[in-house]
Amino acid sequence: MPGPAEFPHNSMLLPLGEPLFNANGTALAIVLLALVSSWLLRRAFSAHDAVKLFHCAVNLSPRLHVDHGLSTDQVAGSNDLTLVDLVRSRCTTLCDSLARFKGVWWLPGAHAQTIYCSLGDFSKVDPVVYERRLLKVRDGGIIAIDVTPPFTTSPVKQNERILLVTHGLTGGSQESYVRAALTTLTRRESLGGLGLRAVVINFRGCNGSPVVTPKLYHAGSSEDVRPVVAWICHTFPECHIFGLGFSLGANILTRYVGEEGDACPLSCMVGLANVWDFVEGSYHIEHGTLANRLIYQNVLGGALRALLHSHKKAFLLPESPLHPSTLRAVFNKRTISLREYDELVTAPLYGFADADDYYRSISSSAFISGIRIPCLGINSLDDPIVGERNLPIAQVSENPWVVLATTQHGGHMGWFERDPDSGMLRRWYVKPVQEYLAAIIECRLNPRPKPKLHLDQDGFWTEEGINENGFVEAGADQVVRSGMGESRLFSGW
Repeated sequence: MPGPAEFPHNSMLLPLGEPLFNANGTALAIVLLALVSSWLLRRAFSAHDAVKLFHCAVNLSPRLHVDHGLSTDQVAGSNDLTLVDLVRSRCTTLCDSLARFKGVWWLPGAHAQTIYCSLGDFSKVDPVVYERRLLKVRDGGIIAIDVTPPFTTSPVKQNERILLVTHGLTGGSQESYVRAALTTLTRRESLGGLGLRAVVINFRGCNGSPVVTPKLYHAGSSEDVRPVVAWICHTFPECHIFGLGFSLGANILTRYVGEEGDACPLSCMVGLANVWDFVEGSYHIEHGTLANRLIYQNVLGGALRALLHSHKKAFLLPESPLHPSTLRAVFNKRTISLREYDELVTAPLYGFADADDYYRSISSSAFISGIRIPCLGINSLDDPIVGERNLPIAQVSENPWVVLATTQHGGHMGWFERDPDSGMLRRWYVKPVQEYLAAIIECRLNPRPKPKLHLDQDGFWTEEGINENGFVEAGADQVVRSGMGESRLFSGW
């Protein structure tokens, strides 16, 4: 197998003085409109208000189950350690008296931060080399997972720490927001990282993932997380698994953790820009600002349609739930909104009555009550895609395993700020994620339950008692290089 290519030094920084865009005139016009509106808003509101935490009452919080080999005195100076204690004592980016997010001047608001996340040219920063594995699952579909560092350069070790990553809408392991986090979190501890090995799920059809059945994925596809977790536990028998989800992927991962409850194999998770409540989210997109109604709902719907179109042959199979006339209607529309796509495609494809039934069923806010591992959510209050009413403040206040941090600004998966030391552009969220995961690692929490697997007569590694959760590796290993290609307009939200 070929080894990884030589890349420049990993960096999540961009020159501040040169905002880089890779877009056509229409996209630039959209950015200019967003900049003007954002500038007016920024004059009315402070762009660097304090980070705010939402959590359960401390006196109701259960104590973390710390490994007996390490006392809580060694962790936080207290024998009475809760998740809130841990976040307050170790996540200074969130809890210090000066904790702020202050965006760069040339991205002066929610729309600018959000659109630059997709428009910016990040092709020359944060290069990551992955090794791709293809997993055939029980329904006949294939899930592509990308692993970094690759096994070719870093063989399996005992007691590995695995970071399970889920991306945003139509994204993948190649997305700039994923790579910005992984270049730090997978870096050796001696170089300022956490020494994690990342396993990124590319949801069906995304980032070159092959589609061999008439099925892609949706915002609640937790069933595709389970075989990947099983593969991780099989490949790394003594590992500790940590979760990191972005946007739609944060919703999927949060739902999975809530569904698993006490049996969850993950030690903790972080969700960034989670939509949480898709009923509120759809209303926010459809009845919000002019940008929401004219830009975001059509861009998001169009991204899903483009993904469907790229795999249309699979949906012409006789077993496809979508009628050819439906496909023609979807593909012939000049524009398609998110709701239109979900009504015409998502609902019938995955057995929901309609778009509203889909939104109610897959919202991760409904699964918060089942979470039994430390969970940190980070959202921006000016997120144009995730409205403030989406945030599950009431549910978080009733579950001591969940802490929600909010910034006043940052847009959707933006959070671009100036590094005070180098003067370069960086993504603010990387630091609190690193602080939180480092704190959990240092706690040495008790091991989590793992799925018990057996090899069945069909050659699938199958979880005992759950026959539908199984996998078999399919195809040859591949080396995937991300970060050196072209940026794509409105990709990966």
